[in-house]
Amino acid sequence: MANRTRRTVHEQLRDALGAELDLPSLAQTVYSVVARRVAYDFACFATTDPATGLITGASKTRSLGIGDEEFAAAEYGGPDLNSFAEIARRRLPAGALWLDTGGHPEHCRRHRDFMAPRFGFTDELRVVFSARGASWAALALYRGPGDPPFTGPDVQELGAVSELVAEAVQRSLFRSGPGPRTVQSADPTAGPAVLVIDSSDRVTHLTPAARAAVDELGGWDHGSLPANLLAVIASTRSRGEHTDTRARAATGRWLSLRAAPLAGPESSGEVVVTVEPTPRTALSRLSLAAHGLTTREEDVALLVLQGASTATIAADLHLSPHTVQDHLKAVFAKLGVTSRREMTARLVLD
Repeated sequence: MANRTRRTVHEQLRDALGAELDLPSLAQTVYSVVARRVAYDFACFATTDPATGLITGASKTRSLGIGDEEFAAAEYGGPDLNSFAEIARRRLPAGALWLDTGGHPEHCRRHRDFMAPRFGFTDELRVVFSARGASWAALALYRGPGDPPFTGPDVQELGAVSELVAEAVQRSLFRSGPGPRTVQSADPTAGPAVLVIDSSDRVTHLTPAARAAVDELGGWDHGSLPANLLAVIASTRSRGEHTDTRARAATGRWLSLRAAPLAGPESSGEVVVTVEPTPRTALSRLSLAAHGLTTREEDVALLVLQGASTATIAADLHLSPHTVQDHLKAVFAKLGVTSRREMTARLVLD
């Protein structure tokens, strides 16, 4: 057992994440492995939309007894130290507040105004899980009174697993594995799924279809909307304009979340949100990236999905037909298909 705990987080996760896991199992594996090397009082693992960086789902090591409205407002309410967006741009996508503020974590608005006074946390370590420039998930660890601050080696060790965990998240989102959780999907015949949110993040109006959509997106949390809806609402408020993102629901469906400030003489900080199924074609590039395709292989595959011939692809991408065929062979192998028709079925029609 002692030898096992001396293994790095990367070594342990490399073995533990080798198989395809559903997202809850993946999060629990990350919590368990990280705890053996980097102690923490509380942790949160969140998936993110690689196109927007917004949180699309979240799990926690324990309940904090409240919903995520304040967290979403703090995270997306304007520039702050060690935001997920800023950490994602670092060469090593990880950072600890105590270290990055020279021992003054109160310089971070999120920590000073929310995490410390509400929960008593004294330090925070964050890592963003990225692959090929896209962020697929993030982890935040917290320590409390009497705990030492996180160290430089802690940050280095967790930052080193960024791509490894990102690839595991990709496999979970886009490849085979345990079936989705049984949740009633929104009935398309019930009309549009629309919610109106007031300035205190309280739902004032929602359509019947929106009730099912909320459950599909994670359900109510201590009377609050799920983290993915709160993220798109908070981002819209901060930017003052509409925000679009996507989330994979508990049913396995991908849903598009769109939020916009509600205009009008009687509106006061209200936001309207719509939820609808994401067209499969809109997910093609994400799915291709999740299967490990290179940028050039993605370009070839997307043209195939548009019905382009080998000659047309060669001309558009300034490649020889032979090179196009080589790329297609690689694409087929990574997707586990044998023909263009099968690839189209997998990515668009499935």
